[in-house]
Amino acid sequence: MQAPLVRVRDLWVAHGDQVAVRGASFDLQPGERLAVIGGSGSGKTTLARALLRLDDAASVQATALMVAGVELLRATPEQLRHLRGGAVGFAMQETLATLDPLQRIDSALAEAHRLHRSTGSAEIGALLRRLLVAVGLDDIDRVLRAYPHELSGGQRQRVGLALALAAQPQLLIADEPTSALDGPKTRELAVLLRDLAAGARGWPPMALLLISHDLRLVAACCSRALVVDGGDIVDQGPVAQLLQAPQHETTRSLLAHVGLGAQRTEADNADAA
Repeated sequence: MQAPLVRVRDLWVAHGDQVAVRGASFDLQPGERLAVIGGSGSGKTTLARALLRLDDAASVQATALMVAGVELLRATPEQLRHLRGGAVGFAMQETLATLDPLQRIDSALAEAHRLHRSTGSAEIGALLRRLLVAVGLDDIDRVLRAYPHELSGGQRQRVGLALALAAQPQLLIADEPTSALDGPKTRELAVLLRDLAAGARGWPPMALLLISHDLRLVAACCSRALVVDGGDIVDQGPVAQLLQAPQHETTRSLLAHVGLGAQRTEADNADAA
């Protein structure tokens, strides 16, 4: 049996006296699309950030915390540098936080790629164009020459996604990628994430860990989900099961919030796309 790409056992994360994640345990298989769902302050983003040890001030304890073969509780700074942006790409909610306002997009993407991959100058231009096409951008030459402030919010969002994908990671973590999008744009991004994970856009396939409160997005692009509330995983299972027969009040509340009942699953949506 194939080893999981992510293995978490009895994970606890605390900031001082405040516990943000309580005893979380789950696996993520290579190529799998897993959602972590919860409301604001539920601990879902803290859980995702713990997979890259991004919160230096946090107290992190676990029986097992392994990502892409790296045991994070014993990882060296060099191992963490290779993991962050190399084996794992992190598309943050605030794209402006990941883009240098004084750096052109082509330079930022090339730098992100070369930190983890060896690609010659003759090939890098074609690779960056292929990457921007994969994330659904048009007018590639203009985007590559642009500075972040010269792009629209939607374009910056997709550039942020491209930045996370630049080193061809095994896992993409996408944190609330649709927080500023309307319904049609959310659906469009859901299809994009699903296709990218499957390798259907000319970019290498990968696993997806989606952090979201939006069950419509989850239904459109993920096959399995964890529901988090107060730092606890309170519900989990195939997305179809959670949508059609939720077992916990938190799941039912999230469904009611967006007016969902028994819904189409990711497989149904894939057939209709």
